[in-house]
Amino acid sequence: MKAVILAAGHGTRMLPITKTIPKELLPVGNKPVIHYVVQWLAKAGISDIIIVTSSSKKALEDYFDKNYELEDMLKKKEKYEFLSAINEPKNLANICFVKQSEQLGIGHAMLTAKPWISDDFFMLVYGDSIYHPAIFSQVLDLHHHTWQMVMSLKHVPKHDVSKYGIVQIHDDHIIDFVEKPAPDNAPSTLASFSPIIYHRDIFDHLAKTWLDPRLGELYPRPWLLAMIPTYWLRPAISDQPIWDTGNPHAWLAANNDLARINEAFD
Repeated sequence: MKAVILAAGHGTRMLPITKTIPKELLPVGNKPVIHYVVQWLAKAGISDIIIVTSSSKKALEDYFDKNYELEDMLKKKEKYEFLSAINEPKNLANICFVKQSEQLGIGHAMLTAKPWISDDFFMLVYGDSIYHPAIFSQVLDLHHHTWQMVMSLKHVPKHDVSKYGIVQIHDDHIIDFVEKPAPDNAPSTLASFSPIIYHRDIFDHLAKTWLDPRLGELYPRPWLLAMIPTYWLRPAISDQPIWDTGNPHAWLAANNDLARINEAFD
């Protein structure tokens, strides 16, 4: 199975520095956010990774690419520890980059990766958060046990359900999805997150979909629900942490947590 990491958004919602540095490259502990995502995907058994990016994020490609001049300088100065550190990213997995030509939403970014997806299933991951490695393993294990689509879920406080997409579950299957419901109308307190394992038939649906007239973007969730009668969607409910990096407080909390527990996962 291949993983598709979405890193195409411009990422200016957090700090002034993210106007010049993609938020996926913000340092958490001693590594950027995207490093953790790729590293822990690879440890879960996914070694072929497609990163959907944009023209404003060339730094992401550079991070996983070879730097001949710097490597040559470090060799001459016998700085082998630093040499090993800068070589680590490109040895994590087989990575290819595809550029989303326009910022037209998650569904459009997924379509950008379609030519590189040949298997029946693929995993979608958002590249601006750090996921506990057990989450990837849980989602993959459930898929391998059922050979069905899988969505990662977490319980959220009832007063926060209006911030998320909330699912309804029946007989261990997701049967409905409500976007940002009012607390009294929410079918549960289970919010959807990535990773999500899709069947590649989602591409056929997305290719026929009009952009959301309000947002000018293309989203896969309505078609995911339309596929449920054919390809059941299994819930993978986890209590493991997901570290957001979307605002200063979350970014600082991620640094504190990962500095404390990172050695357990390296």
